Amino acid sequence: MLRRQANLLSHIIGWLLLSFVVLFYHPLTWGITLPIRFWLKQILLLGMLMGVFYFNIYFLIPKLLSKKERFWYVISVIVLILLSTLLNNYANLVFNIYGLIENRPTRISQKNFGLAYDTYIPTVMLLLIGFGTTISFIKKWQEEVNLRQQLEQENIKSALTLLKAQINPHFFFNTLNNIYSYTLSDGDVARTAITNLSKMMRYVLYDTESGLTPLTKEMAFISDYIDLMRLRLSAKTKIDYDAPTQINGHMIAPMLFLPLIENAFKHGVSNIIEGTITIKVFQSPNSIVLTVTNPYYEAKRFNEDKSNGIGLLNTTKRLELLYPGKYTLITGLINKSLYEAKLTLML
Repeated sequence: MLRRQANLLSHIIGWLLLSFVVLFYHPLTWGITLPIRFWLKQILLLGMLMGVFYFNIYFLIPKLLSKKERFWYVISVIVLILLSTLLNNYANLVFNIYGLIENRPTRISQKNFGLAYDTYIPTVMLLLIGFGTTISFIKKWQEEVNLRQQLEQENIKSALTLLKAQINPHFFFNTLNNIYSYTLSDGDVARTAITNLSKMMRYVLYDTESGLTPLTKEMAFISDYIDLMRLRLSAKTKIDYDAPTQINGHMIAPMLFLPLIENAFKHGVSNIIEGTITIKVFQSPNSIVLTVTNPYYEAKRFNEDKSNGIGLLNTTKRLELLYPGKYTLITGLINKSLYEAKLTLML
């Protein structure tokens, strides 16, 4: 509504300015008192200019120029200017404007005046059409930019929704089973695990609805996730988690870190071979760095290449949409037995 009102106001102001030019800043008004028929003719001219302007922006541009028919658009503009000039000259004859020209004071030479008057109307029309075409292209460009931004926001929301659905489907079930087993042996551990799981579910369902979330909440979610994963691991797998005790107040896109950490638990755990999953978070005033290192097992190579690749692809797409030019993501083997993912975000 506000945009429509602003657009209407700009049209009104524009036509008021043009009315001043047509009615008062005219070669024939230089040093002469004119009869009423001149002003009536100029009002008709103003109406013709308005018709040319709106015919251009609402018909010629969408029907020809927007459809790449540039040649026919140029021809149509030339014909439109010629017809309008002829119509204006006919109106001059009807209202005897040329008689006014002959009787005007000789403030400038008749030759110079005639040249100014003959080129006045075509020049005004050409400027008017050019202005309307420029405004139409700017408006179309703005609409395309807004549409692109809207699509990007929808893609971001879709990616986040998909990520919520893709959190290891068995994670909550397995965690609940583990919690149940602890209720029989260690009630304190079970109560703590239930609290952590409840906080995680609340964060996923409610705190990630907006586009950004406090970094403190994101790190708390990661910490709760790691604590719950400890319940699932055997003694063969250790977790080395290091994060700052004081988190700055930056806002961050929710659940950006989870896919990298989740991949480490998917592909870096063995019930036979001992290994350590290392998760380190480093923050500076304007950036945050997540480094995840996990054992690389050759026997899991095929499944890792397939599923891990999809997860990394989705993560990269989100980063490109949310942090274009403000992130680096490096993944790969650092030796034959260790895989590392390192994400740096400029905040």
